Amino acid sequence: MSSRRNPRFYLDDVLTALQDKDILRAFGDYMNAAPLPSRQREGASDKTIRGYVHDAANFLQWWKQTEGAAFTMEALRRDPYMLNKKVIQDYIAYLERKSAIATVLHKAAALRAFVKFLQASKAIEHDPMLGLRLPRKAEGEPRGLDDKQRARFEAVFQQPWLDRAPKRKRTTEVEARVRENAEHQLVRDRAIVFLMMYAGPRVEEVYQLNVGDVELREKSGAIHIRRGKGWKERKSAIPLPARKRLAEWLEVRKKIGLENVPEAPLFVTLRGEIGNRLSIRAIQNMIAEAGRRAGIKEPVTPHVLRHTCAYMLRRAGVDIETRAKMLGHSIETARKYGEPGESEIEKAASRLDDAEAI
Repeated sequence: MSSRRNPRFYLDDVLTALQDKDILRAFGDYMNAAPLPSRQREGASDKTIRGYVHDAANFLQWWKQTEGAAFTMEALRRDPYMLNKKVIQDYIAYLERKSAIATVLHKAAALRAFVKFLQASKAIEHDPMLGLRLPRKAEGEPRGLDDKQRARFEAVFQQPWLDRAPKRKRTTEVEARVRENAEHQLVRDRAIVFLMMYAGPRVEEVYQLNVGDVELREKSGAIHIRRGKGWKERKSAIPLPARKRLAEWLEVRKKIGLENVPEAPLFVTLRGEIGNRLSIRAIQNMIAEAGRRAGIKEPVTPHVLRHTCAYMLRRAGVDIETRAKMLGHSIETARKYGEPGESEIEKAASRLDDAEAI
């Protein structure tokens, strides 16, 4: 992720961009420092900013096609009420005819942020989103692996993946190196999936982990998420199944000559230039492949593993406030009843110490 701008200067960027009539660039600059409409914290992620700017561009394109003229700041300042609830409701109806409810709600959130930007830039003072009717999304329980699926998924990581036949016959020495590399990869990948499934970090959070962000002790352990969703920092506990696999991976790191210094990337590449930080895409592909090998019909993603962790914690009787704190969620219930302390989180995580399926 790119470094954040100094919040003192972002307004200058917005005003300069407005003079250049570059509304989307100005919106992106605003999003870089301003809080999202639904949150108080400042500074959306780069991915969120790109998505919101893209969605705002879709709205401006629809506006031009519908109104027959481009959406400009000059026109908006002359007639601020040209952007009104009826126009936006028409846009929502247009989206509903061609998109899933989740997509409509996502684009509506981007549009809400765009309106906040227009208000911050003094182009409008009213709120054209007020009283907007949005489609309701059915609230289904987040899907994770059930106990049988989890047992199959974990079993995939018992043996190295060596089922690809080489194009040419290998020498004994080369074959030994290939097997050793596959075994090292197995230990690394197993540590990743057990950490995600038993401690519940997001894939972006796993990608960012350094060696010093993980503490392993005999009867407890902790993971330090320095840049979670919305750049929010948290510290959570690690259940025993994940601690065991992380300890195995740290030993393999030593064996292949990587120093376990605090600032070193925790999960790294084992081919080509060994020691580079393992990419998010590589983690996603590995988890998807493991799901296919396990014979699980639905695609298995990092988020499915995160939901699996939440499912197991709920089954173990962990209260919703503690689950929210462990997983880095922000829910009204957690705010109402207060945040659990570190000892409560550690106790909750220990309930999964004996949950391993195999």
